[in-house]
Amino acid sequence: MNMKAVSGPLSKTNLSAEEVVDYLNNNPTFFHVFPRLLDRLSIPHPKSGKAVSLLERQVYQLREQRDSLQIEVDNLMDIASENGQLFYKVQQFTKALMAAQTEQATVDTIYEQMKTVFKVDQVAMVSWDVPQISLHGMHQLGVSQSWNDALKQSLVLHKPVCGLLENDWQKGLFHTDELMQSVCLLPLGSERVWGVLALGSKTDRFHPDLGTYFLNMMAELVTARLNHLFVK
Repeated sequence: MNMKAVSGPLSKTNLSAEEVVDYLNNNPTFFHVFPRLLDRLSIPHPKSGKAVSLLERQVYQLREQRDSLQIEVDNLMDIASENGQLFYKVQQFTKALMAAQTEQATVDTIYEQMKTVFKVDQVAMVSWDVPQISLHGMHQLGVSQSWNDALKQSLVLHKPVCGLLENDWQKGLFHTDELMQSVCLLPLGSERVWGVLALGSKTDRFHPDLGTYFLNMMAELVTARLNHLFVK
């Protein structure tokens, strides 16, 4: 096999490493023409630094890729398992809400399910307005509280918020001096936000990067059962 005359960067006397890399990238069959060069290449092992053959280096890279892919597969399996467990819990939550015969039973069920099924440390249901009937466990924000407007304005339908809350906000929501390390706020309402289901955890469970698909689903379920109490 004859090699065509070299032109371009390789025709220069002095070549930079970048130019050689660029040439080889654009000519992937170069070593088909000069296979003996492969025997003269000195390739360091990524860990030991010792010179190894090209084949050994390729085997190492394939093993690295295999291990990396295995980690990704394991992570996806873990996520699938967690999502499966969450789906089952949300399904149980849905059945419990459907079985509740009254609005008060619905509120009681929400608290009970959050505590026993979802293992939430603190739970609070808060509304801006007074519902059409009085419900134990459904609290109203006092208009004199300095953080009232800020909380209302920060919530958007279908967008649960997870992260940290200032101590005063936590006390106002949960009515306890026990501070939570992370909090999740689930906006309630259909056309407007009329309240929030607040969940508190002693750990960083509700971190800002937490996926909110199932959380939003639960907010919609609660809204479906109680929205009629706040329709003007």
